[in-house]
Amino acid sequence: MHHSHVDGVPVFRCAEAGELRATLRFGAGVRDEAYRTRGVSALVAALAVRETGRRTSETALSVRAATGIGETAFSVSGRTEDVVEQLAALCAALGELPVDGVAAGVGAASCLPWPAAAALNARYGAQASGLDGQERTCPWPPTTEMVQAHAATWFTKANAVLTLTGPEPVGLRLPLPEGNRPQRSAPRARYPRASWTHRSIDGIAVSVETPVDSAASDVAHRVLHDRVTAALAERPTPVGPVETTVVPHDSKTVVRLLFTPAPADAVEEVAATLWSHALRLARIAPEQTEVDRHRRDATPLLDIAAHAELFGTPDPDEDGRRRALDAVTPDDVRDAWRLAMSQAQLVVPSGQLLDLAGPDGRRLWCTSCWTWDELPPWGEKFHEPLRRRAVRRSQERHWTILTRDSVVFCTAGPFHTLRFDEVIAVVRHGSERVLIGRCGCEIGIDPAWYRGGRRLIRALDEAVPAQLAYDCDEERDSHVQRPSRA
Repeated sequence: MHHSHVDGVPVFRCAEAGELRATLRFGAGVRDEAYRTRGVSALVAALAVRETGRRTSETALSVRAATGIGETAFSVSGRTEDVVEQLAALCAALGELPVDGVAAGVGAASCLPWPAAAALNARYGAQASGLDGQERTCPWPPTTEMVQAHAATWFTKANAVLTLTGPEPVGLRLPLPEGNRPQRSAPRARYPRASWTHRSIDGIAVSVETPVDSAASDVAHRVLHDRVTAALAERPTPVGPVETTVVPHDSKTVVRLLFTPAPADAVEEVAATLWSHALRLARIAPEQTEVDRHRRDATPLLDIAAHAELFGTPDPDEDGRRRALDAVTPDDVRDAWRLAMSQAQLVVPSGQLLDLAGPDGRRLWCTSCWTWDELPPWGEKFHEPLRRRAVRRSQERHWTILTRDSVVFCTAGPFHTLRFDEVIAVVRHGSERVLIGRCGCEIGIDPAWYRGGRRLIRALDEAVPAQLAYDCDEERDSHVQRPSRA
């Protein structure tokens, strides 16, 4: 592998005969956005690709863009001279980004399968990598100013790396805008020990954090996938497929996820099967044959080098990675997975109740944001009008409590408290409000639901900083929905 710099951008190339394949990568993805700017990385990429097409001939190669959790990549392949032309045009487009198409925008589609995205949201809330699993109350494109600011911060030569496979590209130029390496911070998991919780998914998911360079954790993840797949295949009606994915968290940590669909009548059984196999792997070392079967390194060499450059992750040479995998023993696999399971999180569909044991043998901790067995806090109560309460069954009634530092949504059973300092956005639909919490939950308030509802809305507007609020002028098919028990 050859390492060089072009116009201040690191370049890694694996020499091969044939056409040139190039990927210009930026350390910018969904985890670098906020609720209000969600989708801005993909929007920058789409605008840059469109402008690149304008700057080159109709017969030029097409540039493909993809935005993930932590990276946005532009790929192009073909004759060397054509690739060189496209890369130069793309870099120029990023430096002079057209924003006339911002209003049309692009959708903020999830980068991951929904169960995995929802599991990250449950683990970290509506921030960083958890943002991908945050359901949108009102998709709304970022403003022109947001797009320009994001591009100027994240799509610069200081946050870029180019990987090439093929012949040496003579005359290569990368005229990206100047900039500073962005400062990133990754949030800690919201809960410090193994737990389970709810999200709006049609299946089961489990997430753990492991060291980014842990070969034993990688083997354990694959062993668990095989075991759960085999166990679920024995059911009269299989629920698969079982899937896994690995998501970057910070320079030292990745999040490993395993998830599978599950019909409503099998959720508890599937969750118990997945969790029991995860616990067993943390307690009993696997067979040597299982470890041997999964000693492989599927990550391309160029990807490892690019990630090390962009994010500061370890970059051992190919022989070093091979030796690390060969040295993994069954006991190493068990010990690595035992450490990971100490903060594992199991995610199940809303409305399910589980009774499982945790890694320490005690009952697995439930981290739902809803509180069942306590009285709501004191504060000013806003009840439904009497005419509405009269036609509702008692278990369907709801009311809201306003305290000095929070809003509390109450039902006949559980209640949900959202502190004002945990609000990350307020979406306004006329007189209605939806408060988005850092926990990943939403509190919807329609003043028509309550006696004194307009006074409640005024109080909410005063309690939450104005810069967190934005208007959604979309036509909606229905009123704001009350939050699910997430």
